[in-house]
Amino acid sequence: MRSGGRKIDAAKAEYVRRRTDGEKVNLRELAEQMGLSYSYVRNRKRDEKWDEAVPPKKRGGQKGNKNSKGKRNAAGSHKGAPPGNKNAEKDGAYSAVFLDSLTEEEKKLVAETPLKVREALEHEMKVLKFRENKILSKIADYEKAEKGAMYLSAMTEIRGKNNTTMCFSDSAFKRVQSLQEALYKVQGRIAKITDSLRALEESAARLELERQRLDILRMRASGSADVEGAEPDDLTGTEREDEK
Repeated sequence: MRSGGRKIDAAKAEYVRRRTDGEKVNLRELAEQMGLSYSYVRNRKRDEKWDEAVPPKKRGGQKGNKNSKGKRNAAGSHKGAPPGNKNAEKDGAYSAVFLDSLTEEEKKLVAETPLKVREALEHEMKVLKFRENKILSKIADYEKAEKGAMYLSAMTEIRGKNNTTMCFSDSAFKRVQSLQEALYKVQGRIAKITDSLRALEESAARLELERQRLDILRMRASGSADVEGAEPDDLTGTEREDEK
């Protein structure tokens, strides 16, 4: 079988697997992952009717079914999970944060998170520089790899009459390309933070100069001190008249 044939078969298998698991599939992203053109994958999906290969859901009522209306849950035994329950949580990205359920390490991390603008920027800069170093290190490792070296990237189990497992691999070159894309994003963010820190420093310097100028004006207006080196522009209109 040609390489293109293997890729489109793998794309179909991955599409069917995701749909079977109830996931939505972005066909354009799937095509990019498999190294195929979007139009080719779209046409094959339509012509081969991939959706018909997705097994129908067996559990749950049909659309409009009201068998469970008025019941507390499917079993009717209780009102559901208590507040803070995380049984259905897949990852921590979108979960609500319950401070009383955090570990001591997590509480410490929250407490140490910088809130002031400059401290937050400097903290992010340290994290980004660490990530930049890790990415550069991984790129160097892959560039030293033997020619033709392959790395396992994913495994997909296709369930059916004969269960099979499909393995997907990446070359060292492809992994370097992915890491370089990530590196460009990290370095772009580093550049933005650098500009922000520079702007904060310039703003602080301007404020300090303005504070010094106002101090000079107040001291000369009150006559409390003779300030050497004061420029004529630092004098008020009344002081200019007095000097005349």
